[in-house]
Amino acid sequence: MEYRILNKLRQLLRRTGGGIIQDIPPELDVCESCRKPICYQDEWIVCENRIAHVKCLEAFRQKGGVT
Repeated sequence: MEYRILNKLRQLLRRTGGGIIQDIPPELDVCESCRKPICYQDEWIVCENRIAHVKCLEAFRQKGGVT
């Protein structure tokens, strides 16, 4: 009986596990690799790394690059 419950739980986790992971927007990709554990709104707005990354993405898109 215990084996059947564990088997059902494994099946459920396999089905739902893939739906938990989401792609992050390219604009926030640089934030994912930042070493800061917490970034407050006022820091995020003026973050030089994020702003430079967004400008590069915009230039790439204007040249016909693929996102």
